[in-house]
Order: sequence, then C-alpha cells, then structure tokens
Amino acid sequence: MTATLSAPPAVVRYGQPGFFEAYGAAWGFKETLVAFYAPDGQYTDKASNVTVKGPEMLLRFMKVYLGFSPQCTVKFTNWFPSERGFAAEWVWEGTNDGPLRLHDRHCPQDGSHFRIDGVSVCRVNAEGQIQTHVDYWDSEALLRTWKQ
Repeated sequence: MTATLSAPPAVVRYGQPGFFEAYGAAWGFKETLVAFYAPDGQYTDKASNVTVKGPEMLLRFMKVYLGFSPQCTVKFTNWFPSERGFAAEWVWEGTNDGPLRLHDRHCPQDGSHFRIDGVSVCRVNAEGQIQTHVDYWDSEALLRTWKQ
C-alpha cells in the first residue's frame, strides 16, 4: 500500500508545479482537501451517486470517507491538463476499517485491503481552485473486497 503522510500537504493551486501530487495527498486530510476547492465547489462520486457542494458538505463527505478508511491514499497516475481543468487517472488504496454503506451493502470493517482505479474530470476557476470534481470508478471492485 502507498505510504500515508503524517502531515497535510501544502495547498497548491491548479497550474502550479506539484499540484497533482499535493491534491492527491490532500484526500487524506479533510480541511486541506476543502482548501483546494472554490467556496461553491462541487464534488460528485458517480459510483455512489453522491454530490456535495460547498465546504460544509464536503467536510461532511470527507468525515464519512476517512471514517471508512482513515489511512487511505489517492495517487494521480496520469493527468491530462487543459486551461480550464483536467482529467486524471488515479489509484485509491486503503483498508476496509470503518462503517460504509454502498449499494445496500455494509462494509465488514475487517481491515481487508482494497485498491481501486478511477478517473476524475475536474473544472477549475480563474484562481486555480476546483470548481467541479467528478469521480468515475467501479464500485463493484470495492464490494468484491467485502467478503461477507
């Protein structure tokens, strides 16, 4: 499994060197992740049919996300930047540690490992903040790790 950071990464705006590394690492730190987003930024997870908008709702989503797998990591492996945003391939890796309900199934909370590949499509504003982030990944791949 990819090593987790003990301290949050610096907030790097889109277009600046190190953005993809810092944004990927920020997925392990609620407040840091929110700082990458515009005040009215929106996150959508297509696999679980969840959309959240604004810092309060994003923090709420991240509480569930990190409660499920507190030491999980996201690493962007390929990215395709443009002036107004980017598409990126990533790997999400962690362990099934905490509560999560997905497609009417419950995580066994047994510490079993998961590794999921996915793609993000994101738009950014003029200040280099995330305006919209949409994730696409195979939820069945995660459910297969839930040996119930």
